[in-house]
Amino acid sequence: MAHLIRTAIVILSFLLAAPPARSEYPAAPLGKQRAAASPLQWEIREAGHPILGNIRFAFLKNPIETPVGNAKVYSRAYLSCHPASRKFAIELTNTPKPDDPGGLKPVTMPRLTCTRLDEAGSDKLVQEELPAKWEVSDIGDALARGFRGFPLRECVSISVVQEVALPAGWGKKSARVEFDITPYNRELDSIFVTCGELSAYAPVAPPAPPAPVATAPPASTAAAPPSATASAPPARSSPEREPAPQWQTARTTSNGKTNVRAGPTLQSAVVGQLFPGAVVLVQRTESDWWRARVAGGAKLEGYIREDRLVFK
Repeated sequence: MAHLIRTAIVILSFLLAAPPARSEYPAAPLGKQRAAASPLQWEIREAGHPILGNIRFAFLKNPIETPVGNAKVYSRAYLSCHPASRKFAIELTNTPKPDDPGGLKPVTMPRLTCTRLDEAGSDKLVQEELPAKWEVSDIGDALARGFRGFPLRECVSISVVQEVALPAGWGKKSARVEFDITPYNRELDSIFVTCGELSAYAPVAPPAPPAPVATAPPASTAAAPPSATASAPPARSSPEREPAPQWQTARTTSNGKTNVRAGPTLQSAVVGQLFPGAVVLVQRTESDWWRARVAGGAKLEGYIREDRLVFK
């Protein structure tokens, strides 16, 4: 009996000392509900960033439209992960047209507000601002980096509030842009997993392979002798070379900046980046990559994937 008691004490001590297994973040159930109700759709890409380096990121497929009189401001958000440092970055862009390569600069720095549970097991929601240090590019893109996974995954949603400067002649000097990022969207969840965070979704089992269908072996047949009257095709005196594909004019898509790579693979080095709506000359290849030259005489050549191009 004494031996059983000592064994039970050892097991109990181990359970009390061991950290509890965390299968789900407290914010995940409500966060997934918010994500399912959100109209925003995200897409995942991998690319070389001029500041962050090689990253995996999610971006909004369609820009958020903010009406300003008869015009609109088109806004996008990007959530990226740098796998080596396991740090996250949020980038915000605003343009006066969907495919405008320029941008609208912020009047004041954007604000990120986290809506989270007051405490584990509570249904009460509280809001607090996420500290962020913003870097603004020459065209107005705002980048905040160095986020860790924990404060972001604590959020059921993250409200983004921006005040952006408007072009001359719009009747107003600035416009307020607001939208919510839902960290538990499936695509955003995948970005968190890239940087070592737990997934909020159970892995999807691969579909079972189809059952083999029994077929009768083909009947053996003897090769038919060539017809005596069949004539051989005329021999060509010299091979005919197919003409090279013509160069075409295209634009880069409006879904963020487009990488120009040294070769027709994602592993090839990035030799340059093009803004949304940039005009390029492209030539078809045998793969889904197009050889590209920047229109206007700039010395930039490389390859662009077909899904990053819009043809006139």
